[in-house]
Amino acid sequence: MKSIETLARVDVLCVDKTGTITTGEMSVSAAVDPVERKEISSFSQGNETSMKMLADYVSTVPDANSTMQAIRAWSGKGASLPAEKIMPFSSKTKYSQVSTSDHVYQLGAPEYLLDDKEREQVQSLLDPHLQQGERVLALVCDGKAVLFLCLKDQIRDTAVETFAYFKERGVEIKVISGDNPRTVSRIASSAGIDHADQYVDATTLTSAAMMEEAVQNYTVFGRVKPEQKKEIIAALHQAGRKAAMTGDGVNDILAMKEADCSIAMGNGSDAARQAAQVVLLNSDFASMKDIVGEGRRDVNNITRSSTLFLYKNIFSLLLAVFSIIHSFTYPLDASKVSLISLFNIGIPAFLLTLEDNQQKEEDGFLKNTLVRAMPAALTSFFTIAALMLFGMLFGIKDGDISTASTYLLSLTGFMILADITKPVNWYHVCVFILCAIGVLLACTTGFRTLFSISAISGKAAALCAVFAIAEFSVMRWMTQLLNALEKIGHLQLKKKKKQA
Repeated sequence: MKSIETLARVDVLCVDKTGTITTGEMSVSAAVDPVERKEISSFSQGNETSMKMLADYVSTVPDANSTMQAIRAWSGKGASLPAEKIMPFSSKTKYSQVSTSDHVYQLGAPEYLLDDKEREQVQSLLDPHLQQGERVLALVCDGKAVLFLCLKDQIRDTAVETFAYFKERGVEIKVISGDNPRTVSRIASSAGIDHADQYVDATTLTSAAMMEEAVQNYTVFGRVKPEQKKEIIAALHQAGRKAAMTGDGVNDILAMKEADCSIAMGNGSDAARQAAQVVLLNSDFASMKDIVGEGRRDVNNITRSSTLFLYKNIFSLLLAVFSIIHSFTYPLDASKVSLISLFNIGIPAFLLTLEDNQQKEEDGFLKNTLVRAMPAALTSFFTIAALMLFGMLFGIKDGDISTASTYLLSLTGFMILADITKPVNWYHVCVFILCAIGVLLACTTGFRTLFSISAISGKAAALCAVFAIAEFSVMRWMTQLLNALEKIGHLQLKKKKKQA
């Protein structure tokens, strides 16, 4: 429940490329021979030496990730190399390595294995694949590129729809990946993520200040190391954002723990699932739409309904204290309070809770409900307290004051109901009319006895009418006053954050 509430409030969602935007089912689309400068569409068409080296290498390293599985499926099984030392792939180094007595073989990101000059020589051959969002790996022997492998991953069918959903609801997407930023940017653009062309290589972000600036200006982060993922989340927090993080591997755990809410895929690593607050058992990121949608509906509607309950409780407390101090008879008996609870609180709160509500709710549940409930509670208190004083002055019976107080309390209840149901739609109008009819029937038909509603004298009716008119002005001024105080407090808090 805590995670659902947090997800309802996030304004930034950080996602990985593989397994979130894409299906995670990798396949080799082609290979590039840097020596003969040609593209190879199948394993059998390649140079026999380089192809055998690739098959032997992938048969030696123990990696079992989707990338390695795709390469093994393409190259077939080879003979294991006489390895003296094997270093599995690491998201920190971005490559794996096999050392024999004669050679050192490596497979990984070209940016980490080759110098700029060697990459520039084959860049024209690799660019078409990078522009299509394919991942490029280099097989290196003793520091020299032997073969480049181009891998593609399918974008999820639901990706465009899912990211459009978050865009409509004001949630910004940040794509964080260990792959080449150009590759990630292309895939993010195909998935419909806004500003996906704004990408940065995380290896260039060498300070906290640069990271804080980057999260403001870029959507796609490529070549990100595990500790940098955490730094990105921290920079978002520093900017006052509420961030959620998705991940499926051990390298995502640091960032997941730093995030306000962490989401893991069901087919991810055990460590990621254990660290996450939410696990998508079907491993489908599209399920986030239902989670966030349900969370927003619950949080928004409970906040709105709580305002009605809090309004009555604050009013009752103030009026009880006032009656005790002045030795007045408390004007509302249980039957009349039941009428208010039924048509001004219970029924509207229940019906409004069922409504779909996708508005992003701000932090501060108690503050929000107090700001909404306090004007109505104070308005009811002041008008009914004044009615009691004037009733004593003009000699009006307690029974008349009691019934008139019920009318005034119900009127304020409808005023706050109209306020919390903005913007108005047909559903809100129907709820309002239904409850108004309920009060009208309870006060004018045979149900009057059930709720102890009796006819009132002319003096009581006149006072009730005067205070009913006054309630509209008092409610307006109370609302404006509390909104002004809230705005001042918000500005002061913002000023303190800037100074910090």
